[in-house]
Amino acid sequence: MFDRPTVWSNGFFLAPLGLAISAELYLYSSLLFAVIVFSSLYHYFDQKKFRSMDRVFAYLLIGCNLYIAFLANFKFPYFLIALIFVAIGLFYLVLKKQDDLEWHLASSLITLFCLLAYVT
Repeated sequence: MFDRPTVWSNGFFLAPLGLAISAELYLYSSLLFAVIVFSSLYHYFDQKKFRSMDRVFAYLLIGCNLYIAFLANFKFPYFLIALIFVAIGLFYLVLKKQDDLEWHLASSLITLFCLLAYVT
């Protein structure tokens, strides 16, 4: 497992998951849990059958992050920091064509800072 950063890097999402649970955002917590589970399954087994679920939950998370940022009135500095990680994540995902450690780290930090904007 440690030789597959795309699997263990899903652990980065545990920080926003813990914050969401402590803020009593249980539906959002369920979404984060689903992202962790299906992304881990997809990357661990390298099977196409988990790819669609991985993508569905990833896109749902993106939408929910944007919605939470909207509800937080795009609170400074959290939303600005989230946007910086959006740029970093897109660099690795689009330009370098990598869906691995860097993307999971950037995505989890985007989620964390959108949540911080909402709960603070």
